[in-house]
Amino acid sequence: MYDIYSNIVFIIKQKKKPYYDSAAITGMKPKLYFKTEKRKILIQNARNYKNFKLDKNGFEFYKYDFNITKNKINENIEVYKDKLSKYLIKKIPFKEIVFFDFTSRSNSKNGAYNNDGQRQPAVRAHVDYTITSGIKRAKDILSKNRYNKLIKDKRRIIQINIWRPLSNIVLSSPLAFADASSIEQADLIATDQRFPDRVGEIYHLAYNAYQQWYWLPKMSSNEFLIFKGWDSSNNKDVVKFTPHTSFNLAKQDILKNPRESIEARAFLIL
Repeated sequence: MYDIYSNIVFIIKQKKKPYYDSAAITGMKPKLYFKTEKRKILIQNARNYKNFKLDKNGFEFYKYDFNITKNKINENIEVYKDKLSKYLIKKIPFKEIVFFDFTSRSNSKNGAYNNDGQRQPAVRAHVDYTITSGIKRAKDILSKNRYNKLIKDKRRIIQINIWRPLSNIVLSSPLAFADASSIEQADLIATDQRFPDRVGEIYHLAYNAYQQWYWLPKMSSNEFLIFKGWDSSNNKDVVKFTPHTSFNLAKQDILKNPRESIEARAFLIL
């Protein structure tokens, strides 16, 4: 039930390294300098399965009532961080969690307000970090010296995205996420992401028939999904990158049922 077919946007592999101007430059929709393609993909209902694990599949999902309304969340980020930390420590044995970014999104015409501009849902299959940029971001946030000491001491660092709706129920532009164990490294295409003051790097995903995709039908504001963007582990059996993207539902009504969401990015230190 609720397994569906829908279009997902993938990058088309090319000889030169692809790049794009981020929403921070364009003001809304990113400007791409590479080609994409749509593929109709089976997106399975993740609720039908019980054994998804962060290290095995790249994601987990939970139910928790945060008791913070969507109109108050930006005024209560510290409270939100505290609630997330206290809940996640029960699920993941980390020693420290370091939040470094909160992004609001809306599929309404004007998007959602953020300090660096309006944001709409991302519409291409991607991972927020790469092997290279994950390390760079960790050094930027934790400091180069601390990062190097943690690695020297054989500590593990995981970058996660904590995604949850601010809409009561998501009835348009839901999030699709891949089973990271079904993704081949060759299909993760490093892409330069240009900002006004820097150049980042993400992975866009090229299509492969072996990829497995999931979603959470009618996801509510008291549910949240966590998925990996990068992992310092050298264990080949531990997945490190989880592609994700928004997609459209048949007959969705954005005006009647706009999707609003917030995502928190953090480093877990184990």
